[in-house]
Amino acid sequence: MLSVAAGLLALAVARWTLGALIALLPDRLPRPDSVRVDAGVFFFTLALASLAAALAGLAPALASSRVDVTAHLRSGGRGATPRTTRHGRRALVVAQVVLAVVVVAGAGLLTRTLLHLRAVDMGFAADRLVCVALSLPQAKYGDDARHRRLLDTLVARLQATPGVRGATPVNTAPFAGTGGWDAPSITAEGQGIERAAANPSLNLESVHPGYFETLGITLVRGRAFTDRDRPGAPEAAIVSEDVAARVWPGEDPLGRRLKFGGPASRESWRTVVGVARSTRYRELASPRPTLYLPAGQFIAAANMLVVRADAPLGGVMDVARREVRDVDPDIQVLGVFPFTNFLDKPLARPRFNAFLLGLFGAAALLLATIGVYAVMAASVRQRYAEIGIRVALGATRADVRWLVIAEGLRLAGIGSAGGLAGAAVTARVFRGLLFEIQPLDPASLAGAALLMASVCVLASWLPAWHAARLEVSAVLREH
Repeated sequence: MLSVAAGLLALAVARWTLGALIALLPDRLPRPDSVRVDAGVFFFTLALASLAAALAGLAPALASSRVDVTAHLRSGGRGATPRTTRHGRRALVVAQVVLAVVVVAGAGLLTRTLLHLRAVDMGFAADRLVCVALSLPQAKYGDDARHRRLLDTLVARLQATPGVRGATPVNTAPFAGTGGWDAPSITAEGQGIERAAANPSLNLESVHPGYFETLGITLVRGRAFTDRDRPGAPEAAIVSEDVAARVWPGEDPLGRRLKFGGPASRESWRTVVGVARSTRYRELASPRPTLYLPAGQFIAAANMLVVRADAPLGGVMDVARREVRDVDPDIQVLGVFPFTNFLDKPLARPRFNAFLLGLFGAAALLLATIGVYAVMAASVRQRYAEIGIRVALGATRADVRWLVIAEGLRLAGIGSAGGLAGAAVTARVFRGLLFEIQPLDPASLAGAALLMASVCVLASWLPAWHAARLEVSAVLREH
């Protein structure tokens, strides 16, 4: 009856909270609309509750079948609980503690991963950036020259606005991954087939003048692109630090040339004029090798503007909308928002993983707490006579409280040791989900063990308090 009632209550809670959980799902998770509490879930839950009832009732039933009835009646029904029963209870509590430590340690790993991702240095200053997403009429701006003139006009008007430090078009949205214009293969001048095959696949960014200054990307060597890098001028390129280190290890990349494709490719050579700091513009988890090309010599199909603000972001966002509308009312502004909004996409899955496992960890902690409390409360009731004799022989209330709490700590210690061993074994499962943190992270493991010990102390405190307040004379008369 208890198990079925608990199962029905669990179904009600699941149905009530399901909408909130689905709302937290990260993008691109397949078929979230198919997640629902249906008849299959209902019968599965009832079957699970029935199985739990059978398992929970089996051990007491077997233990009671072996009770010496004569001795039990002779003692007035106050016979000692069989040792196997006491050990079984403690074993179940230890198993609960083991499970709780494993799950809480995993939740700690994923939480620390989320915190590291939020604090990672992206290689550029994103806190004062505003993004303006545009939809341009194809009939007006399908021509590259007209498209480029429009972008130049918008940038000039925005840069002339008080509170705006810089503005630049961008061709690829932040954290777009490996999509967009990318270069799967490049060849540096002087490389043969084998050496060229070892070159990294590059993210390819087509950038306008002011790009590096607006985004706050540091040029560690050389120069940024200018208006001189236009059609007909010598073709230029800027590479990120990791590209320079892999393609020209130990050499100065400035003045070197590279091209798309293999050594036999007929693509034009581009001269490296600068080296930029590696960034996490495409992917938050890791910087990607990047090749920057001037939009005037490559592609100027940007549909987004990035604005660096000195004034409050809300005012700059209103100014950006107004300037676009003044230039051409036919241009549709799809959205104006802080750059940091883009962080929601790469952080969505780590945030959901940490939340979900944290929820499981909280449930495991609650179960372990209930288990420790139940065992300690039962232990105190069974040791009334022993406690009365200890007090009669001079034990203080503090001694009695410590007697009970120490037993709870022993259970917590054994369970935590097993939990840490289990966490060490299962930590490899989390390896692909972690960022800048090792699966055997000491802080996460130690934190889980200390949290479990604290919970066990709290769960033991109430039985210990009751034990310390026993009326000794009444207990000794009864026994």
